[in-house]
Amino acid sequence: MAKKGREGNGASGPAEQRGGQAIMPRMPERQLLPSPWTDQPLQWLRDEMDTMFDRFFARWPMRQPMNVPERFWNMEVQEADNEIVVRIEAPGFEAKDFDIHISGSTLTVQADRQDQAEKNQEGFRQWEHRAGRLQLSAPLSTAVDADKAECRYHSGVLEVRLPRTEPSQKRRIEVKT
Repeated sequence: MAKKGREGNGASGPAEQRGGQAIMPRMPERQLLPSPWTDQPLQWLRDEMDTMFDRFFARWPMRQPMNVPERFWNMEVQEADNEIVVRIEAPGFEAKDFDIHISGSTLTVQADRQDQAEKNQEGFRQWEHRAGRLQLSAPLSTAVDADKAECRYHSGVLEVRLPRTEPSQKRRIEVKT
């Protein structure tokens, strides 16, 4: 059993002995942890401030950055034996707003709209300007016949039907020596 130290609190001298093994003396917690002040104190301070601000502002609603699109357009691609059907939800556009291209094995759909409204009531003038943009690209798994493609826009859904081209016939190529 350990002898009581001078204060009588059970603390011992430099090392205690229990069961024949020496036990390291108890050190204050501050010395057991790496000291942030000795390594890089300014970096430690910056990290602590970042953590404090992150915790403080974590519950506040944040505005979206300007470069994030306001809407993510839903697109669905279905593949059948003889055609590929692409459906895109694009409400608020008109059929004339769309610009659709097929280049190689990529379908590109773009649409722009701009609405302007002006109201004059009781000496007040109200002017509204709204703009919307859609730009999507979809890789196609096989070659399609762009000349026979059909496109319809109804109830805010654009549907593009792309007939597949006939696959080239499998043929054996002889290797010459």
